[in-house]
Amino acid sequence: MADARVDDGSTTRNKRGEWVPRILQKGQPFTWPIQPKKLLSYFFGFPGFMWPFGVVAYYGLATLTWEFLQPGSDNLDNYLQLQAWWILPMWARNVAMLVIVAGTLHFVLYRRRVQGTRFKYNARWQSTSSKAFLFRSQVWDNVFWSVISGGTFWTVYEALSLWAYAHGWFPMITLRSNPVWFLLFFAVLPFWHDLHFYWAHRIFHWKPLYRYAHYLHHRNTNVGPWSGLSMHPIEHLLYFTRWIVLFVFPSHPIHMLSLMQRPALNPAIGHTGFDQLVLKADGDADSDTEKRLKIDSFFHYLHHRYFECNYGTNALPLDRWFGSWHDGSPESYARMRGKRELPPEADAVP
Repeated sequence: MADARVDDGSTTRNKRGEWVPRILQKGQPFTWPIQPKKLLSYFFGFPGFMWPFGVVAYYGLATLTWEFLQPGSDNLDNYLQLQAWWILPMWARNVAMLVIVAGTLHFVLYRRRVQGTRFKYNARWQSTSSKAFLFRSQVWDNVFWSVISGGTFWTVYEALSLWAYAHGWFPMITLRSNPVWFLLFFAVLPFWHDLHFYWAHRIFHWKPLYRYAHYLHHRNTNVGPWSGLSMHPIEHLLYFTRWIVLFVFPSHPIHMLSLMQRPALNPAIGHTGFDQLVLKADGDADSDTEKRLKIDSFFHYLHHRYFECNYGTNALPLDRWFGSWHDGSPESYARMRGKRELPPEADAVP
């Protein structure tokens, strides 16, 4: 039996096989009075809001993409016309990125099942014979919507953005022309990401949009890496509009690429269905030699479990400010149930 000090879900599952929710920590930096040291540590510590994924992963990837993987990046005039010679390779590149990220996580966690159900929120595996999904397979349904719809909208918006840069509709800067703002804008974008995601997500929980579009994403109550970008085309149409900020703030195509790649690739990490990834296994679960990466997707897993809570991210306190915070406790469940009509899947407190 696993050591109780390491809650890997093996000893704390309810009768449905679900990991009895742990309580999300509320000790984030958004407290009053302000604690400057705590605030700085949260945003710039490691791991933290900015590091490593906020800067190293997405901004580094965007830079590599622009320098080596973007057709025609040597001259913006190449984008004055929307042409297949530079757009189709972008689509292939984006799909390849999606396959590398979501496909690798799925292969390791769901095909090879290298850590079994350890740290998995739901002990069941994804459906392979449900009429609710295309091809009766949850995974292939998710892959279809992620690649065909998600990959296409992601690419179309990137192409239109480059077209806008070429025509001067997006004010453009370079590292040489404005180094301070070039670097500062990278620090601003993560906040814009979370703000945009929260409000776009809440809009799609409006009943008409939920009924005709967002329901498709919420069929995934038992999520996996491919579930993250599995959405209706109507939802992708709004989900990828984070580029609208580029009409206002001077930017570079590297900013734009990072702005588009993050919402495309990050959902695979946020929908793994696992609380932690075991990087180096050890016979003793509580051993200091076992290496684990905490991906902290429990906040969003609760949204897929209960539907009407945690619309944003755990990084910014928007859900707490607007009354939709769920920390995994029975108290949060009772409070939410008193405000909203819950779906049948959420008719019992774990």
